[in-house]
Amino acid sequence: MVRPVMLKPYYDAFMRLWWLAVRPTRGRTALALRTAIVCMVLVIIGEIWQLPMLTLLTLTLGALWQGNRVANMKISIMYVIFFSGVVAVLYVGVATTINNFLATLIFNLILSFIFFYLSTTSILGMISVIGGLILSYMLVALDSVQSGDSIARLILSAWRVFLIIGGMLAFVGSCFSPSPEHVLTDQIIERLRLSAKCLGRRGEGRAIPQAWQDAVMDTVGEGVSGMFGMLGAAAMEQRWSAEDLSYLRRAALNSFGVLQFVERCLKPNAPISEEDSAYLAQRLREVADCFEENSRPTEMGTFQVCSGEVAQEMERLLNRMDQPLTAEEAQLPSGPLSGVAPKKKPAFFLPGAFTDPEHVRFAVKGTVSVCIAIITYKMLNWPGVHTCIITCFIVSLPTMGAVLDKQRLRIVGALMGCCMAMGTIIWLMPHMTDVAEIMLVIGVVIFIGAWVKAGDQRISYLGLQIIVTFTLSDLAKYAPTTDLTVPRDRIIGILIGLAITYVVHTLFWPHSAMGGVMQKLKALDGMLAQDVTGWNHDQRLLQAARVQETASGAMSQLRQAMIEPVSMRPTQHRMRQYVLFLRRAAANAGSLFGDVAESHQKKVIRLGQILKGEEMASLKEGGSF
Repeated sequence: MVRPVMLKPYYDAFMRLWWLAVRPTRGRTALALRTAIVCMVLVIIGEIWQLPMLTLLTLTLGALWQGNRVANMKISIMYVIFFSGVVAVLYVGVATTINNFLATLIFNLILSFIFFYLSTTSILGMISVIGGLILSYMLVALDSVQSGDSIARLILSAWRVFLIIGGMLAFVGSCFSPSPEHVLTDQIIERLRLSAKCLGRRGEGRAIPQAWQDAVMDTVGEGVSGMFGMLGAAAMEQRWSAEDLSYLRRAALNSFGVLQFVERCLKPNAPISEEDSAYLAQRLREVADCFEENSRPTEMGTFQVCSGEVAQEMERLLNRMDQPLTAEEAQLPSGPLSGVAPKKKPAFFLPGAFTDPEHVRFAVKGTVSVCIAIITYKMLNWPGVHTCIITCFIVSLPTMGAVLDKQRLRIVGALMGCCMAMGTIIWLMPHMTDVAEIMLVIGVVIFIGAWVKAGDQRISYLGLQIIVTFTLSDLAKYAPTTDLTVPRDRIIGILIGLAITYVVHTLFWPHSAMGGVMQKLKALDGMLAQDVTGWNHDQRLLQAARVQETASGAMSQLRQAMIEPVSMRPTQHRMRQYVLFLRRAAANAGSLFGDVAESHQKKVIRLGQILKGEEMASLKEGGSF
């Protein structure tokens, strides 16, 4: 008989994933609602105009839709330009390979290689992946069309679809999406209120819930790069003055500092009194209210009330919330880390695009997966399993750990989406009398998927899969679906695609996630070795944010490496040493600023000390995986 205590780790892991999926954060509901509405509008347009590839419309829009209007506008411009050129190439390629399966297959594989290569080496990213799966699906579908005129009309219709999607991203996204300044303000308020909740519980003498502790640690791991990126996007709008952005820059940096100190106060024996916790919780709520009403606090004062060292540091950060922080001041001696848009436009290709052989290997592995999927699809002569081709594009990633992690999320999301589709077909479709009811059901499911997608990046892909699988099942025709074999075929196709991708990525140049982990570990070791005692307070705070971001990224990749085959990852003992170092690094990040750093009292553990066994007694801090 299995003892209940043996099930506790699995129960805790499930509850953590559940909390990541349902955690209410500021702006999450609005983003999910906007995504659902714009997808519903696109489905209505597709049904009225009888657009081709109706099932892929929501996939494209759901994957590319962003949370602010500047990002939506940038993506729409790249999307329209990219796909206009691709459609022209597609027309020429199809015209020269019509009625020749081998030539069409070769042309398809050439395009697939290019799309896979661009997805990791250029700023296109997800746009290139979407382009690859749509065009591969189109070429397979056009192979059965015998008339050249029909093919030309279908390609022109596909171009119209691309223009509609780009227009929805540009115009609807500009009208209904918030500005980057608004998104950044929401993020600052969210951090302040989360800090206030945790300190309020400590002030009442009660334990802080584990879900709140996880939220604090996850948010601290995000650092300030995302918020400074929002400042850069806000500067591109040219609607906000440099003074307004400088106040937001200060608030973003100080809100991170407050939250990092709150992380040190989560345990019962934390170095902060209940009186200081209650006072700081009230101050944090007042500052958050000021941001909601006036976009920034004014006249914070310089008085000191708290007595403890940690509480005094948080109070200093709060008192400086009404001071500006210019872009020139927000940079480190070792390199700039500013929140303004760069003066030079970024290049189309990323650094190392033509020198790193891993990019070519990844493109080859993805192309081989697509080739096997197309041949399998044709041999089976089973139109319903075309999702095997789509799956090869969606779950192909440079490292083996990332592939396996994404495959698990796709399986779970696909099962959830198909269950929703089958439930709709069995229990709801027989009672529906008009298109409004059908659109309402579609909107509800898309909202659920968009809600999950708008959450933590570790499970956001799960939400996208719910949207994709449901629409592939219930929007298979220009009429309500009543056949249960449709969602069944979609699941089978997904499983076939996952199996093909796993085999190819395992046999051909398997690349472990440990390569990225070691790069981050070395970078983190160098950051901790820097002497910050001569830096000012803001510079030390920026350095602490860099340490937290690097440690969080390394821990995320380390989790992916854990699910790789045993032959590709280090021993369990070595993995625990890496985890111990990352946890020590995150803990030492709080010592990079404040009185501790000024009085030269910080003690930093180095990676070499742990790997040489000098910290063997503390290896239990590495915890379980």
